[in-house]
Amino acid sequence: MKRPTINDVAAASGVSRATVSLVLRDSSQISAATKERVRAAMASLGYVYNRRAADMRNRQSRTLGLVVTTVRNPYFAELTMSIEQEAHEAGYTLLQGYSLDEVARQRRLLESMSEHRVDGLLLIPASGSATEDICETVVAAGIPQVLIARSIPGYEADYVGADNVRSGELVGRHLAALNVASVAFLGGPLVSTARGERLNGLTSGLRAGGGEVACDVSISATGGQGGSELVSTLLSAGAVPDAIVAYNDMYAFGILNGLRAHGLEPGRDVAVASFDDVPDAAAQEPALTSVAGFPEQVGTRAARLLLARLQDPVRASRRDLVTPRLVVRESTTVWTAAVSEAERNAS
Repeated sequence: MKRPTINDVAAASGVSRATVSLVLRDSSQISAATKERVRAAMASLGYVYNRRAADMRNRQSRTLGLVVTTVRNPYFAELTMSIEQEAHEAGYTLLQGYSLDEVARQRRLLESMSEHRVDGLLLIPASGSATEDICETVVAAGIPQVLIARSIPGYEADYVGADNVRSGELVGRHLAALNVASVAFLGGPLVSTARGERLNGLTSGLRAGGGEVACDVSISATGGQGGSELVSTLLSAGAVPDAIVAYNDMYAFGILNGLRAHGLEPGRDVAVASFDDVPDAAAQEPALTSVAGFPEQVGTRAARLLLARLQDPVRASRRDLVTPRLVVRESTTVWTAAVSEAERNAS
């Protein structure tokens, strides 16, 4: 007689294979009712958990997996290098993959990481990632993981990233101190938790700094839109804001070009600020005001947190936020001087 398998248990209890795996490990993510139903199916089928086979599967491979959205952004490139350095020093080989911010591609990468039996996983979630995307792949395989830069709503896991809310507040207070009257927030995937946190912080900082200023325009990138295209979308409405805040520096660089293409001088006619403070931010014309998110610190802390998780798999999850720093440059300070000069000439 054929021995019942985990797939048979899943079919009999009406749940996924991943859920059965979580029940076998008595995961807290599975409800008591579901656990009872799965265990009843096991008893009915005569299913016996092969712990020896599981132990064989759980032998350390001395590899870690890293899935990021892209390394075209210098911020992620520096973050990746710091993770690889920590892995190397701890005696691990790092396997890397790029989701291109696509959930389906990310899922295939996570399944591949599982098949290669990585000991742990570091993940910058693709926009729109949900709990089941993780539970049905790496959690089902029992792989510890650390999320980086973006969280997943409703999913409890170790997390390391810049303090996005605080970053937004720093920009908001800075712009409010310059007496800007209108601010547009441009770029970033609409469903990214990092984008939402930065926008919330920006709005809070603007209000705290002046009381009357609100973030009145918010445009997210769609498809392959960059900063220049977003400027065209914004200006097509006929209004020119006092300031534009970009989701990150890569969008900001395009925004500077987009403003010039429409006859506006960035910094003088429209103040521009951003996030990440990648090395090229200081080399722009005008030099870009940006919030430093310290990718090297984020990567180092994320790798160390994962290594600690491998040593203590059952401890409570941790959320580690890196303190940001606002770097003020000409892209915002020139606007203040230009406004003052215009007021003097009008008087």
